[in-house]
Amino acid sequence: MLSIEFRIPPSIHLKLNNMKKGILILFVLSMLGCSKKDAIPVTPIVPVVVEEPVKFSLSPDLSASNYILTKDTLEFTITVSSKMPSSGFIYSIAINRLDTALGIFKLDSTISQNSLVIKAGGFSIKANYTIKITISSKATSTNSNNQNFQISRGRIYKNYIKSSYELSNFDTWFSSTQIYKADGSRYIANNPFIDEQSTQIDIDGDGQEDLFYYESYDLNISPTPNPPPSVFMNTGTALKQTPWTGPAIKQPHGTKLLVGDFNNDSLPDIFSLVAADPPNNSPAGFLNTFDICNILLNSPTGFNKEKDYNDEGYWYSGCSGDIDNDGDLDIIAFNFHNQSNGVKSRIMWNDGKANFTNDFNGVGDIPVVYQSELVDVNNDGFLDLVIIFVPTTIPNRVNDFRVLWGNGKGFSLTNSSSISISGEWYLMNLDFTDLDTDGTKEIIVSGNYNNPVGSGAPIYFISLFKSTDKGKTFSDKTSQYIENNTAGRFYHIRVQDIDKNGQLDIFSGEKKDNIRWEWNGSKFIRK
Repeated sequence: MLSIEFRIPPSIHLKLNNMKKGILILFVLSMLGCSKKDAIPVTPIVPVVVEEPVKFSLSPDLSASNYILTKDTLEFTITVSSKMPSSGFIYSIAINRLDTALGIFKLDSTISQNSLVIKAGGFSIKANYTIKITISSKATSTNSNNQNFQISRGRIYKNYIKSSYELSNFDTWFSSTQIYKADGSRYIANNPFIDEQSTQIDIDGDGQEDLFYYESYDLNISPTPNPPPSVFMNTGTALKQTPWTGPAIKQPHGTKLLVGDFNNDSLPDIFSLVAADPPNNSPAGFLNTFDICNILLNSPTGFNKEKDYNDEGYWYSGCSGDIDNDGDLDIIAFNFHNQSNGVKSRIMWNDGKANFTNDFNGVGDIPVVYQSELVDVNNDGFLDLVIIFVPTTIPNRVNDFRVLWGNGKGFSLTNSSSISISGEWYLMNLDFTDLDTDGTKEIIVSGNYNNPVGSGAPIYFISLFKSTDKGKTFSDKTSQYIENNTAGRFYHIRVQDIDKNGQLDIFSGEKKDNIRWEWNGSKFIRK
């Protein structure tokens, strides 16, 4: 094999190496020039953060199909189980009443927490309510979750272990223009707010007061008609008459109706003091009227039990309250004509189950009581008995107005404070308030007296009596505390803040009368 070997002189090697270095340097310079002049900017790559889908749960579980709320406030906790986005969650909650779309609660807020406690009030009406809850990521609106469901508010339980006077300051101010018959026509036969024999009571526990009423009757009819009570159920905007489905009542024509929970089952009952006026052609007249009292006991489905109290009399006035502070409601019943028929007035002590024991001591011999209320006048923890009675025969009428001080055991005229009033006054209502918060309530009376000129309609008035010595004496302070104290015809007068503006009102129970005074801090001003 032929092999050829070339040898390059050392001088040539040196030249070649220098050429390689030059080429390399030119290449590097070339690249540097391109980077300064022609390089394309590179956008930094930001990692994509993927949010967890919003998931949440409620405690208690309101989504249950039979969830029933038993109080006015709904409290629940929302817990979000997904990781919170950096900008937080948007909580949106809307609660509405189903039948009216009335808004009960609303929340729209960004909150940086995974758990939220909601306390929503306003469930004061027995009804169905819709709840919509939506929780969204504030950064990503599409990352959202919602739940819609319905709950029911169960029966409304009001505290009916109170005196009949307290419970006569009703929640609602009705007008007779709101009353309709069952067929939808307006009820105009009689004005139930001028007559005595009516009361307001939430019969069905829906949170709205209904009207319970014994209608007036024609005094030319003999024997006296005794129809069952008329019941007008509150629809929220009107009072609609419904047929009486309760038990038969032997003598149903109640005059003064005492509302209270007499058998301690948390439902309101009615004790009726019955004093039916005799027909015009009755030979004996009022002195020979023999009526009996009765009690109607309520149930979850309405009044279902009636009990009669067979002592006959003319039971025109009475009151109820926890006289002995044992947790149940006792009753005082006054027979207007006890001097003529010998049937004594009495305290009816309750055993807590609407079983009553008669006690004639103290009140049994007080004659002709025509107004009475149980109120703690001196704030000592015991109910006091305030009465207006006539200690002499009717033709020589002289009013006796007294506070019989309570001690938890009974009442006596010997332990009382007398209040001077005109013998011409016929008082129809007793009301109470502590205007100056000195611990002794002022007594506000209303009634009428004959026109001084001897003709025309009676004059209707209100007056205020105040004590400055803790109830030992009371003085008439009407001119100091009431502006223009006379008004047109009225019957029931109430004293409470009826328009919820923080100022006490004195007003006719019939809203249509448009009779009202309002406290301005120093005086009741006619409105």
